[in-house]
Amino acid sequence: TCPTNNTLNYIKNLNIIDESKLKLLYDPAIIVKEINNKKKKKPKHQNYYLSAGRLTSQKNFIFLCKAFKKLIKLDKTIKLLIAGNGEKEIQLKEFIQNNNLSDNIILLGYVENIYPYLKNSKGFILTSLWEDPGFVLIEASYCRVKILSSNSWPGPVELVQNNHNGFLFESNNMNSFLSAFERFSKIKNEKSIKLNGLKMTKKFTLFSHYDHLSKILG
Repeated sequence: TCPTNNTLNYIKNLNIIDESKLKLLYDPAIIVKEINNKKKKKPKHQNYYLSAGRLTSQKNFIFLCKAFKKLIKLDKTIKLLIAGNGEKEIQLKEFIQNNNLSDNIILLGYVENIYPYLKNSKGFILTSLWEDPGFVLIEASYCRVKILSSNSWPGPVELVQNNHNGFLFESNNMNSFLSAFERFSKIKNEKSIKLNGLKMTKKFTLFSHYDHLSKILG
């Protein structure tokens, strides 16, 4: 089973397995009751954008920090929270400190319950170089948060339809990010974008996963 259509088609094109044995099966990223309970709490911070994930090269957080350095020059009040830990933590801390960004870019470390941070954010940003499918995009959309994502393969570029249920920028491209962030931060049809994002998450519920798995197994 494959978690995205892009992965399914990629494996098909390798011609290493009978196509009839390959099936699309979305992961059960959304457990409705559990998330609804967890997102009720209130985070300590307010008026912020959020990003989250392991602090690794894959997640490309140094790119995000460099982008926010440019944004902060234009708006001293803008704030970014990054949740997660990993081997790039020292590099990120040094960049933030060396550029006097400590008031605007905050590393939260590992956060056990990310849902309150998602729900109360001004928007979620993903800068990953690759994801399959990109669970945090699904979780953010379920929490009715607008999303800005890199067009990385195979997951985000499949999950996010630009200007429909989120916004896309060209992966690792600063000009593309800044342009997309402008639209993302000043969107007028925010309710429509969030509703379309919520609809996207239905295929990632535990019930939907069970239903499709049952059909695959016959």
